[in-house]
Amino acid sequence: MSTLPEILDGLATALVPIATEIPDLQVYAGWLPQPSPPSLEIFPADPFQDGEGFSRSKKLFFTVRARAAMVDTDSGQRILLQLLEPDGPTSVESALCWDGLGGLVDSVAVAEGFPSGYREYTDGDTGRLLGCEWRVEVLT
Repeated sequence: MSTLPEILDGLATALVPIATEIPDLQVYAGWLPQPSPPSLEIFPADPFQDGEGFSRSKKLFFTVRARAAMVDTDSGQRILLQLLEPDGPTSVESALCWDGLGGLVDSVAVAEGFPSGYREYTDGDTGRLLGCEWRVEVLT
């Protein structure tokens, strides 16, 4: 069984290729209090863990959060829409969900009801940021 740091790093590694399509995209394995937008960060969701029947398998939940600066609202929204694509080279869902992170885990899926729509974030010293979230289920 993979460790939690290995899984978190595996999620981030799976998202790195998106940065070739979206210039300056920052991908971070953890909670990022002061991002340099545009950014993707991955951290444990709340709730984080659920048992999987009578097996040793666990279902783990992570939040993947995208944030974009609002200095140029049109550009920020375009970046978020690229990340929200259901398929293709900029799709967060496509990057994460089809190969079990190269065998690191049994499976990865986006939870029902996600990704979210646009949300405003005002945490940290970065001012107003627009973003969206995916709740990702990882079966180990």
